[in-house]
This record gives sequence, C-alpha cells and structure tokens, in this order.
Amino acid sequence: MKFYKAAVVGAGAMGSGIAQVLSQAGLQVVLKDIEAGYVEKGLANIKRMYDSRVKKEVLTQAEADSHFAKIKGTTGFDGFDEVDLVIEAALEQIEVKLKVFQELDKICPAHAILATNTSALSVSEIASATKRPDKVVGMHFFNPAHVMKLVEVIPGVKTSEETVNAAIDLCRTMQKNPVKVEECPGFLVNRLLFPYLNEALYVLQEGKHGPEEIDKAAVDFGLPMGPLTLLDMTGVDVCFHVNQFLSAQYGLRFKTSPLLQKLVDNGFLGQKSGAGIYQHTPGKIYGKDEKRELNPSLAKLLSEIKIDSGSSSKGGVFDVYRIILPMFNEAVYALQEKVVAVNDVDMAMADGTGLKRGLLSLAKEKSLSFCYDRLIEYSNSHGERFHPAWYLGKLANAQIHDFSELAPAPVASVH
Repeated sequence: MKFYKAAVVGAGAMGSGIAQVLSQAGLQVVLKDIEAGYVEKGLANIKRMYDSRVKKEVLTQAEADSHFAKIKGTTGFDGFDEVDLVIEAALEQIEVKLKVFQELDKICPAHAILATNTSALSVSEIASATKRPDKVVGMHFFNPAHVMKLVEVIPGVKTSEETVNAAIDLCRTMQKNPVKVEECPGFLVNRLLFPYLNEALYVLQEGKHGPEEIDKAAVDFGLPMGPLTLLDMTGVDVCFHVNQFLSAQYGLRFKTSPLLQKLVDNGFLGQKSGAGIYQHTPGKIYGKDEKRELNPSLAKLLSEIKIDSGSSSKGGVFDVYRIILPMFNEAVYALQEKVVAVNDVDMAMADGTGLKRGLLSLAKEKSLSFCYDRLIEYSNSHGERFHPAWYLGKLANAQIHDFSELAPAPVASVH
C-alpha cells in the first residue's frame, strides 16, 4: 500500500516528532490537537527539528522548507477524509484512545490504516472501537521519534497481514527499523526495560550501593545511561504507573520497589519536579563523568524502608548482573511466548534503548547455563522477581550454549 497523506493526532513531543518523520519521508501531513496553542507549539517544535538538520548539514534549507511546508495544523478533522493513514499519539489513557478511534473510523476513508502509538495499552481493545479492526495496528515510536530508529509494529487480534506489511514498509520509508511484536503488556522494549529499572531501585534501597555506583556499572556494561538517571529523566511517576500496570499483568517478576512508591508519594518525580534520585538544577547539563548531586531527602526515604536482608554484592563490588539478568530473563520469557524473533531482540534493544552490546549476546559470552544458575541464586536470595523462564532452564539443561545454536524462530524477522 502506498501512503500519500497522513494525519497525526496529538501535537506533543511524540506526535510532532512523528509528523516530522512522515513529512521528511515525502507524505503530506495533518497535525491535530484539541487547542490551537498545542498545534502551534507542535509546529514550532518541528521547525526546530528541521533547523537543526540544516545546521548539521543533513538537509539544505530548501529541502527543510519543502518538507516543513507539507505539514498543516488543525484543531478539527480538516483533511482527515483524504488520508491514507492516521497515527494517534494522544494521552495514554484507554478511554481517550477509544473515543479518538471511534471518531477516526467515522471520518477517515475506508482504505485508511489507523495506527496507535500506545506504549502499553491493548491494540486489540483500541481496534474494537472501530468497524475496521483489520486496519488497526500498533506503531510504537520511541522518544524522540525523529531520532530513535526503532518502531515496534504490533498487530491486534484482527489486524490483517496486509496492514502489518504496510506499516513495516512505511517504517522503512521513514528510515526506521521495524520490529514485529506480538501483542502483550509492555510489548517488547518496555517489558524488558522495567525489570532492570525496578531492580536497580531494590538494590539502592538495600543500602549497600549508591546511585552513582549502580549507574556507572550499567554504563560500563554498555547502556547509554544508568537506570536511576533514566528513571529521573523519564519521570518517576510515569515509571511507577507503567510498572504497576506490568505488575498487574505479569505478577511478582514486576513487583514494584517500595522506594519507587516512596518517591512518588513524596513528589520526587525526577527532572520535571527538580528532584528524584538526583537533584536537578534547571538548565544544568552534567558531563559524562561529572558527579551528580543526590536528592538530599533520599537518605531519609531510604531509612523509612525496611532493608532487605539478602546479599546484593560479592566482595563489596556491585554485581551488574543483578540488574541486567532480570532484563535478559524477561527477553527469554518473550521468546518463550513467541512474542518476537530471536534475531530481533538485540536490534530492538540497541535501537530502542541505546544498548551498545546485544542483550542476548550475554549468553554467548557467559552461556545460558551461567544466566540460569545466576538467576536461581538471585531467586533464592531475593525471591520471585528472579524466577527464571522455563525456556531458559530447558535450553541450559539441554547444554545449549547460546541462541545461535537454535533453528530460526517461528516468528519471522522483518528487518
């Protein structure tokens, strides 16, 4: 299917980024929000993106002006009756999305594909608000959408193969890397990322390792920033709500850290509130190796939490596998459930989180038996959060060293 004109619902940071990418790919774009001020802010954001590309000599001024001219703002549904595609990037609330899709179904042409940028909500449920569930698909971009390469393409239970293939082709036209992910709570990257973030908080609340030590270990492993820095940047409240959702869906593996609850209850929401794990001064940008200032209230919050008696280190040195293996284990659960192809996991984590080394390559370096045995150790010390996937035990007990020894996964790779 060829796309000529698209609409984006929601002119915030994510929606404006998606609109920019679509326009640079050659599509005419309608950018909609509920208030003119939001639309104007979104258009100004896109203009800055294009100005930055001109400054970096990625585009000429004439090219940037031509692409930007393809975008029109609206507070109504002007032009929606001519679109081939809509990408919804509205509030992450199911009631809002159901209402939006019900309206889109009435207004948009019968051939138009309706995509949702939801990061966790059910694509199938969103599709149920329409009379065209076969043409509804998840297209989960990562923030900032104009920079990050990954797009998770998520079919609902009634999404047609034609729709999925059209979404994948569009991603490639936009110079994005699509990964097909079967629908599950959190999809792929967020599902894998949150056990890592959550476990870093459990380690911190035990009092044996400080935030900067934990963050440095993660960066040394290959991540662009540590979990606690990422927590503050994303928003402590956002992470809390996502983790609560995942915990309700998956159970004890995602049991929310008491420290995360404490931070939210005390209004320490990260950068946006001025303090989270760290103190944040407006306009202050830390260098790579510059020491960060801790939230002065953090010690008090930690003292109010009962410290876990389990050992979190060997010889006093922080064991980075304590936070990496929950992420690895969740990837194996996803493979066990045939959510994604083996070959797509490492690419998705690289493009979605900036992980410089393959997550599953950990097995190649250490062996599946090492990962399984270490998870059993952690499970004995810290409980069900570390319960290994049965698939991991199956492979380890079969003396499979790593995933490269397996036949191609039943879910086809799309890149």
